[in-house]
Amino acid sequence: MRQVKSAGLNGTLFRRRMFVQGWAALVGMSSLLLVACGSGSKEAAEAPPPGVLVAQVAMRQISETVEYVGQTVAVNDVSLRAQVEGYLLERKFDEGRDVEQGDELFLIDPALYKAGVAAAEGAVAEARAAVSRADKDAKRYRSLAQKQSVSQQALDKAESELLQASAILKTAEARLLKAQIDLSHTVITAPISGRIGRAAASAGGLVTPLTGELARLVELDPIYANFSVSERDVIAAKRRYQTGTGFDLDAVEVTLRLPDGSLYEHVGRVDFIDNVVDRKTGTIVLRARFDNPRKLLVPGLYVSTMLGREETTDKLIIPQSAVQEDQAGMFVMVVAPDSTVELRRISTGQAYAGELVVNAGLEPGEEVIVEGIQKVRPGLVVDAKLAPRPSMQQGVEAGAGDQAEER
Repeated sequence: MRQVKSAGLNGTLFRRRMFVQGWAALVGMSSLLLVACGSGSKEAAEAPPPGVLVAQVAMRQISETVEYVGQTVAVNDVSLRAQVEGYLLERKFDEGRDVEQGDELFLIDPALYKAGVAAAEGAVAEARAAVSRADKDAKRYRSLAQKQSVSQQALDKAESELLQASAILKTAEARLLKAQIDLSHTVITAPISGRIGRAAASAGGLVTPLTGELARLVELDPIYANFSVSERDVIAAKRRYQTGTGFDLDAVEVTLRLPDGSLYEHVGRVDFIDNVVDRKTGTIVLRARFDNPRKLLVPGLYVSTMLGREETTDKLIIPQSAVQEDQAGMFVMVVAPDSTVELRRISTGQAYAGELVVNAGLEPGEEVIVEGIQKVRPGLVVDAKLAPRPSMQQGVEAGAGDQAEER
């Protein structure tokens, strides 16, 4: 009995000892967890503020003039073609150079046409002789008829032969005129002063009226620019230039922007407004006339046209990437001087080369977040750096650096 009781007592002591050891291990693990959690909270509290890129609200000069796509057209545009058949003897001009009205450009072999003129002159001389003979016969028969020495039938025949000879003479003279015209067409001259293009035929080649264009001659000074304007803008322009006697077409000035972004030095004037509106586009075709003394403009050039001179006004500008929108409207995230973030509602205007006009809600010099917006919220402290920003000149975006700058 004592042995059994001793064994039960030993088992109880063993279980108590194991319970105490397990409880101590649990307490130790809890302590370690508490220490780890305390360390994590300390590290979270010491985490640096999120980094963002910002841009300053800038004041820029912006043009509010509406531009229209146009194309330059020659005032006079001549396609030079052969009007007679023959071998081309000579090309008398330098391609791409200016020529004067009346200058000889091409010479076609005239030998055949000179012979044609000579033959026609002979036919005219023969017809004139026949007319002279018939006229004398008719006069003789009239004299004899008065004396009743010939019949009326003979007189009628003599007068008829005179009329027939006169008709033959007119036909011969017409053929002579045609031969002379054909001969003149063997020399192709410049009908206007202008710049001639590339020659499509070489000396020695056979040309005919079906050969097509031998060269193209265009007048460059002055030059036209055609462009289409919305009917609303045309009405506005007419009201702007309205006078007491009606619409002053000559007063409508047109400014031209060239493909490289620069403004053309000469201001044009509208000299034609179409009398109908295009039903498909709702636009009206206008044409402006420009002086082109340096021959800078050539036909077929795509340009931008502006009704009136380009005027600029000072506007607040921010990058478009800074603007967000929700159900309440447009807003930006502004970084205050103490580096805290503020949500600011704004009113915007037109866009220019990646920049957006701000009509209300911002002041010059304030900083808006352009990159990293998804990482911030109002009231949060951020680490802001200035983002590289392109410059705008005449509405054209210029390049900028690639690296961010410290504020």
